[in-house]
This record gives sequence, C-alpha cells and structure tokens, in this order.
Amino acid sequence: MSVLDRIARRAMIQTTAMIHIANHRPDARPTDPKVGGHPAACSSSAHLLTALHCAVREPQDFIACKPHAAPIDHVIMAMMGLFSRPAPDFTWFTPEEIEATLSNLRKFSEQGEPVLQSYHARSDPDCFHFFPSGSVGIPPVVSVYTALAYRYARDHASELPDVPANAHFWSMIGDSELREGSLMEAMPDVAERELGNVTWIVDYNRQNLDGARMPNKHGLHGTDAHRIEAMSQANGWEVIQVRHGRTRLAAFRRPGGERLREVFEHGWSDYELQMHLFMRDMDETRRSILAHDKKLAKLLDGFDDSQLETLLCDLGGHDTGELVKAFKQCKQDAHRPTMVVAHTVKGWGMDMYAAPGNHSELPKQEEVVGLLGTEGLAFERPFEPFPADSEEGKYLAERGGRFRQAISGIRSKRVKNREWVRDRIRAAGGVPKSLDVDTKLFPRAHTQWMWGQLAGKLARIGAATERRRLDDAGPKAAELTPSELAWEASADLVLTMSPDVGTSTQISSVMDQKVYGVHTEDEEEVEDVEERLGVHKKRPTLLPTTSAWTRHIRFEIAEANCMSAVGAFGMMGHHAGVPFFPIMTVYDFFIKRALDQLYYNLYWGSEFVIMGTPSGVTLSSEGAQHSWKSDIQIPNLITWEPIFAIEVDWILCDSIRRHFEDENEGRRGILIRAVTRGIEQRELVRRLRRHPRFRSNPADLESEPLDDDTIFEQARKDCLSGAYYLVDFRGQPDYEPGSNVVNVFVMGSPATEALAASDRLRKEGIYANVIAVSSPELLLGNLAAQNDFLHLKHGLGLDGNLHLSPVGPIDAGAELVTLAGRRVPVVSVHDGEAGLLDNIGSILGVRQEALGVRKFSKCGRPDQVYRYQHIDEDSVVDAVGKALSETALEEVVVSRKALAELAQRQGGPITDWKDLWDVEQPRGATRG
Repeated sequence: MSVLDRIARRAMIQTTAMIHIANHRPDARPTDPKVGGHPAACSSSAHLLTALHCAVREPQDFIACKPHAAPIDHVIMAMMGLFSRPAPDFTWFTPEEIEATLSNLRKFSEQGEPVLQSYHARSDPDCFHFFPSGSVGIPPVVSVYTALAYRYARDHASELPDVPANAHFWSMIGDSELREGSLMEAMPDVAERELGNVTWIVDYNRQNLDGARMPNKHGLHGTDAHRIEAMSQANGWEVIQVRHGRTRLAAFRRPGGERLREVFEHGWSDYELQMHLFMRDMDETRRSILAHDKKLAKLLDGFDDSQLETLLCDLGGHDTGELVKAFKQCKQDAHRPTMVVAHTVKGWGMDMYAAPGNHSELPKQEEVVGLLGTEGLAFERPFEPFPADSEEGKYLAERGGRFRQAISGIRSKRVKNREWVRDRIRAAGGVPKSLDVDTKLFPRAHTQWMWGQLAGKLARIGAATERRRLDDAGPKAAELTPSELAWEASADLVLTMSPDVGTSTQISSVMDQKVYGVHTEDEEEVEDVEERLGVHKKRPTLLPTTSAWTRHIRFEIAEANCMSAVGAFGMMGHHAGVPFFPIMTVYDFFIKRALDQLYYNLYWGSEFVIMGTPSGVTLSSEGAQHSWKSDIQIPNLITWEPIFAIEVDWILCDSIRRHFEDENEGRRGILIRAVTRGIEQRELVRRLRRHPRFRSNPADLESEPLDDDTIFEQARKDCLSGAYYLVDFRGQPDYEPGSNVVNVFVMGSPATEALAASDRLRKEGIYANVIAVSSPELLLGNLAAQNDFLHLKHGLGLDGNLHLSPVGPIDAGAELVTLAGRRVPVVSVHDGEAGLLDNIGSILGVRQEALGVRKFSKCGRPDQVYRYQHIDEDSVVDAVGKALSETALEEVVVSRKALAELAQRQGGPITDWKDLWDVEQPRGATRG
C-alpha cells in the first residue's frame, strides 16, 4: 500500500470518528434533532481527495467539494497542519489545537472556540481557497467563473504589484449532484470560454440519498458514466474515465482480458454492479459475468474467490496512483476543461460497503472503535496524527510546510494589491459623489435610461484609461474631462455583465467593441468578419477580444450563470486583492431564476451590484408573467428603488465608494431596481423647493428657496439614508397631526400616483406628506433594525404619538373623561409584494394601509395597470380616507385622578424604550 493509500485510509477512519462524536455529544438533549453525517459519502471520496490535496493541487489552486465530503476535507487539511485563525491574525493552529477542533464538527461555538460547520464554510479554519458548499450544484459553477475572473484580472490588472498567479480550479462533484441543472447550464460556457484550468471530478459511486441509482442501461444506451462522457464531450470537455484500479488493469492485459473489461464497462448496468459490490457473492458474480460473455470461463478459472473479489472491488476511484495520473493529465490542455469520472464505492472500508440507503447511515461505536484500532488509534484520542518520523508523517509535514509558506505569501500579496488600489483611488481624491450625467436634454427620463448613461460613462473612462496606458490599437478614445479623470482610478475596476439583455436594457455603449473574449492558441483575436464584409449597422459590435480595455462579460440567456459570475468577480478583492466592482444587468423578474445563486453570493460575502430592470407591473406592456416583484430580504443584501434619474447616480456612486473604502459591512450585495416609465425630472426640484427647511427662512413659507445644489445635497444624504420627503407639509398653519395629517410612503414609479393624490387631498383639507422610500432595508429592514430604525424615527421625524382631544363637552363633575386618541396613520404604495413596505405601521405603532401588487397583471398602459392593481391615484386617496377614518374612531378614557398624577410627575416623558429595559443586563438575570 502506498503512502497516499495509507493516508486515505486513515483519513476515512478519522472522519468516521469525527461524525460519531458529533452525533454523541454529552450535552445533547432528547429533543434535539439528529445531527446526521455522511460517513459513506466521505469514504467514497477518500482517495480522490487524498490524491488531489496531497499530491496534485497547488497552494494557489481553488477547490469546490461536494457538501457531504466536508469532514474528510477537514481531516486531510488537519493532517497537513492547514488550520489557521481568521483575518487579520491568520496564525496557524498548533497540533493540539487542531486535534481539539476536529472534535467540534457541527458544534455551536459558545466561547469563540473554533468549530467546523456541517459543510464547507467561510468560518472554517481550513477555508483557504475552498468554496462554501452548502448548496449543491452551485460551487462548481462559481469555481468556473472564478477561473474567468482570474484570467480577466491578469489581462486587466497588469499594473498591480502582484498580478494573480495562474491557478487551477478543481471541483469534486457527486454523481447525483451532476444532475443539477445549474451544472449542465454552465458546461457549454466553460468550453466556449476555453477555461482549460477547470476540472470537474465526479465521485461516481452510483448511489444517491434514497439508494442505488435506477437501472439506466436501455433508456440511456449505457450507464450514467457513458451519458456523462457523451454530454461532456458534446459540450467541448475532455473526459477521463478512471474506472479501474491497477489490479483490474493488470487482469485486462491477460488473454481474454479485454472481454472482461467489456463486461465491466458495458455489460453490467450501474444497478447490477452495485448489487454485486453489495453482495460480494463470488458464485453469483461468476454466473453474471458468464451470462454476458461465456468465453470468459477460462479467464475466470484463473482467479480464486478472493482474487475475484479484489478484482470486482478494484474501482479506479480508490487507486491513488491512477487518480494522480488522471489529475496531472487535467493540466495538460490550457484551453479545454476536463471532466474526470472516478468510479468509487459508497461506504468504502466500512460494514455499510455499497449498501443501498447508506447515505446517512452511522456506524455503531463498536465499529468505530475497531476501525481506529486498525490504525493504532484510541477511541479517547481519535485524531492523533501520524508519528513525525513515519513515512506518512514526513510526507505530510513537508507538503504542509510548503503550503503554509505559499498561503502566507498569497495572503501578503492580497493585502499589498488591495493597499495599492486604495492608494491609487485616494491619490485621485477618492470616489466622487456623482458621475455628472446631464439630464437637461431628457426631461422625461426613466431610471433604466439613467443606468445606461452611467454604465456607458464608467466603461468609456475605464477603456480610455487602458488604451492610454497600453497604447492599444483599439477604437480611439476621446480625451477625458477633469471630472472624468477623477473617476479614472475607480472606473478602471468596474465591469458589467448581462444574460443576453444588454441592448434591451440600454447598455449598448458598454458592449460595443468592449466584450471580453477568449484566449486563442496564438493569442490572435477572432476575425472581425463584419468589418471585412463592410457590414454597417447601428447595433453594438459584440466581437469578443482579450484586449485590456474590454469591460463587459457577455452571457447567453442564463441568469444563473451570470449570477454566479457576478459573485465570483465580486470576490476578487478577497481572493487576490483586486477589488473588481461587477455590475450585472438582468430583467428584475428573472432574478428569481437565480435566487439560489444570489443567496450563495451573499452568504459568501461577495461584493456586486445587480441592476434589476425593468421591474414590476410598471413593465406593463409585457403583461402578467414579467411583473411580479418579490420581497427579497436576505442578510448582506441592500435593495434600492430610485424614482428619479439622479437618484440612480447618487446610489451607484455611493455604492462604489463604499466598496473601495470597505464601508459596506452587511450590505455587500446591492440590488437596484429600475423601470422604463419616464417621469418629469424637474418635478423633484419643484417639490423640494417647497419644503420649509429648504427656504431661506424656514419659518416663512413665502421666503426664497435655497440654491438647488444645497437642496440636492441634503436630498442626496436623505436618499442614501433610505428615504426623503418629496412633499413635506410640516409647518403649515393648519397642519394638525391626529386630525388632518397622513404620511404616504411611496417606492418607485407609483410616486406619480402618490403625488397626484397628495395634491388632490390638499384641496380637501388633508395634508398627505409624501415620503420617497429609496431603500426598504435602510428604512425598515435588517440594516434599519441595527440602529433601531434611526432614520425613520429621527431623520424623518416620525413617531406613533397619541394626539388627544375632547369628545364633546367635558362634565366638570365627571370622574372619567373620554378623549379622542388619534395617531398619524400611514399609507404605503409601491409596485411589488405588499411585504416590501407593510411593516411601517408596526414599527411606528400606527394604523397602516398597504397598497401593493396582489394579483397577476395584464398588458396595458401603466395608468391602466396601476388602476387594475389598486396602486393608482384613486386608490391612494381612498386608502388615506380609510386610514384617517379608522384612526378617528379611537378613544381613550382617562380618570381625573390619573390626570392629576400626571400633572404632578417630575421630569419629562420617557422617549427611549431602552430606558425601560436594561439592554446591557446579562441574559438570564432578573430584570427590574
């Protein structure tokens, strides 16, 4: 047995012990759910991962591993001493600390002690260059687009102190996982982009969670391994089948051996092979082989039962020598991705060997003790490492030392690159507040149009920078203005991508001659046939090129691929210190097609923008299926929905600033929703000028307004805090909260309806303030909850105060006094699920009417569809009337004694709930 084989066996046994410990903790409660674990799934991949980690993978390489194999990855990383503390410390664990941590699989960290999550996670001490793997089918795709991001970085970031080194991107995938649509959707893209440094390894154990795979010989004309091979080759991948170990290969070289190979590879179905592996009845195995080929009798006579069983069980996925050869072959072709199909057995090395339904089976303690004993390990100390002077110990120490040194170097280069980028941006004066897009020529612009203008300007600045830097022979760039030069350092790292919707979302200028392409064998670009044939058209030129001034990654109709790519590019600052700021344009409705990928990106901590446009039923011409805007509330995501074009500028520029200045904790993922419905842009400043606070004398509503720049700067700050007043009636002479005041919150395009309703209600003596919600997360969601809804309550000055007034004449002798108790109610209106804004009333403690989209839509003009959905002007007016009327029915009964006591109370009212509840008091202590 080779060194790698011995390491693989010990890793499998220690993994089994790790899972046993996780399921038998002394503090477990009878009502706790099963911890679970997947020793069978780990064992099938023991040799694959040992060969990869201990022989082939380089420190700069990345790996995505099937979730259920996470424990064995941890054990192998522990063997090499690759556990470290998180940033900024990054110090390596001692051997004693590693042993202790291996006992903490799936344990909750109470005192900050290191633990290991169920699947690969960012918080694991061995997470370096591992992709999180809680969701099957996504990490291998993210790996693919991280490979693309590294290539893009080498082509676009040549000035960095340490350009990212070449890396290989490995993914170990379960054979059932390979049925995930996300993987098959990405496969042609990998080959088309010529990502030869991508390898997918299939742990082909023929079993899934519910048991052995279904018979597939006739329907697919072969085994599933044949289907995978044909599918991969059809999509441009090289395929390596690691079916057989060295014992089988030697047998195949005997006379008649090729006929035996034919039975193993084509005669048996997966189901038949699995049953033979499970039963290991050599009489039945002989009969089955001969049933497929009677001429094999002589060859079989040369094997006794023990030898035949060895031959039966000698699958290539458990032969580290064959695996190492296959994995090294994967690095030979720089342009073609590789699919390795490694044939394995689920439950290898255990009593559950090949047993149907063994996916979550747990060995009994007696078996765990016995397995540990074969390695000379005690049940009380199962994770003892190989002796330092053993062949295995020396091998692991040498490899681990090399990896630790390289990893420390990679981390140092990452920091150096990031600081270089920060210094360059600081030297340019930081990220400007605006891109200064002139909207005067477009008085009825819409937010999607504004995105196109901003994207085009960023791409033009970035492309001009690269052309000037490299003296590139590409399309001539116009000279940059001084304000554009201030953007040069930041724009250089911005890029766009879209799933075949670039032209329809008005970012043609970003795409025209700026599509990033593939590397060809001789580094020549693809011939521009359009130019040769003299074809002239208005559409953008989409010929891909590797030139450094390209700024757009083009996708086919594949939202999931694009979402994985934007996440991969958004992690480059963390991986290589190259903080790209990727912006993905996608039809908002179809974000749902990539929600799993979006969640993965946010969990992972990626930094990116999704421009969801057009959105909602405002996309009225598309009808029902393109209209539903979901309430997406995921940690680390901030959603924006601008009304006016200038808000898009404010939001995007602030997002870029926060990205480069590391001020985006809890909001690294950004979703900006835009529409194609134009709005009169002068309406914003016209409304703002009327506010008392924007007058030269706030107490005099007839005084001159402040200059527009001052007004817009304050509006910008409010917008970036989550909301701002579009209509603010506070200070009007007959403005009486509790009587004739209502606050109307509006988000997005229905602002026109809210403004019209406010104007109409004013004529009826009702003051309907209109508050534009720019970000529900900052005003009402996760980010707002962190500061107790500060902007809602203090920035906007809103509360749930009860305003009292007598109900009829007061009897001087009555003991009880009845008063009308009225609060200022809320009406919300927006184009989307009611859940986007329906918690305003509960936060403030007031009555709320929430208008939103509650049914499938239809084709029509926006005003027609708004009326159909009851988010139009009339519906806002009716909602205001209902909210005010129901509020007016509230009454408060107060005794004269209580009024007298209130009059004698010393001090002012309590205004902060924290004064009534000791938030600093330790949990479990008695509260006063």
